[in-house]
Amino acid sequence: MKVIKTKLNYSNYYILLDLDTIKIGDVISFDIFIQKNDDFVIIIEAGTLISENLYNKLKNQKSLYIHKDKGKDEDKQILSCESLRHYIRHSRDDVEKRIKVLYDVNDQLFDIFLTNKENKINIECLHLIVQSIIYLLKYDASFLKSTIPYFVNDNMLKNHSLQVAIYALVIGNILKFKDDDLLKLGVAALLHDIGFKKIDETIINKKSMLTPQEISLMQKHSQHSVEIIEQNKIHDPYIINAVMHHHERYDGSGYPNQLMGDEISNFASIVGICDVFDALTNNRPHREHYSSFNALKMMMRDKDMVNKFNQNYLHLFLKSFL
Repeated sequence: MKVIKTKLNYSNYYILLDLDTIKIGDVISFDIFIQKNDDFVIIIEAGTLISENLYNKLKNQKSLYIHKDKGKDEDKQILSCESLRHYIRHSRDDVEKRIKVLYDVNDQLFDIFLTNKENKINIECLHLIVQSIIYLLKYDASFLKSTIPYFVNDNMLKNHSLQVAIYALVIGNILKFKDDDLLKLGVAALLHDIGFKKIDETIINKKSMLTPQEISLMQKHSQHSVEIIEQNKIHDPYIINAVMHHHERYDGSGYPNQLMGDEISNFASIVGICDVFDALTNNRPHREHYSSFNALKMMMRDKDMVNKFNQNYLHLFLKSFL
C-alpha cells in the first residue's frame, strides 16, 4: 500500500488577533499564538492576566493569532471552566465581577447538562466552581454580605443551584468544616435539584394548584437527582445522602423518608435550609420575594416552619448577614 503524506495547512485553523480587543488588566479567556516557520505556537495561555509588561511584549510581535473558532467577539468574552481559577483570583477584589464570573461558568455547566441526553456532568468544572466559592469565602470574611446584592432573582435551576451552593458553603465555613467536606457539601448543594430535568415541564411550570399525583411526581426529583449523580460516577455517601434528603424536615413532615431531627444528616439539613431560604428570597408567580432577614425570621419563628429546620444552623446563618 502506498501512503501519501500530506502537509497540513495550519493557517486554516487560525486567524489574526486584533490587539485593540485586549487591554491591560484583562484576564484572557483564549490562547494566543505566534507563527513559527510552518507551525503556530502558544505564547499566552488562556487565563493569563495581561500586565503592562506583557502587553508591551505582545505589541512587539509582528502578528498574533487565535483559534479560528474564537474569532467571534462573543466567544472572546466567554469564560471557560479551565480558566475559572485564574479569573476568580484576579477578580477577587471586584465584588460584582467575581460573582458574574461564577454565574457565567455555572451557566456553561448547567446548559451543557440540560441539553445532553446522556445527563453528563462536567465533574472537573463542578469542582472548580465549588473550590472557587470556597476560595472567596476564605479570602473575604464579608463575602456573603457584599456579594448577595448581585444575586439573580429568578426561579431558574442553574441560578438557584449556584446560590444554594454559596449559602451552604457559608454555613459549612462558619462550622469550620475541612476543605474536603466543604467540597462535598458544595457539590451536593450545586446538584441537589438536577433531577428536575426528568420532571415534565408542564408540571414544573404549572401556575394552578398541583394534583396529589403531580405533587408525588415533583417529590421524586430528589431520587432522580441521585440517579443522575450516580450515573456520573459520584458515589460519595455524604453527597448522595444530602441530595436524597434535602427535603426532610426536623418534625418528620418531609420526604422521601419522613426522617426526624438527628436522623437527618448535617449536609442534608444545611442544603435543605439553603434551598428554602433561596426560594423565599426570590420572586414567585404568587408573591414577591422576602428580604434575607424576613426569610430567616419566618424559618425561625413562623408556626408552620419553626419546627422544620436545625435552629442552630439558622442562627449561625443569620449572623453571616450581620
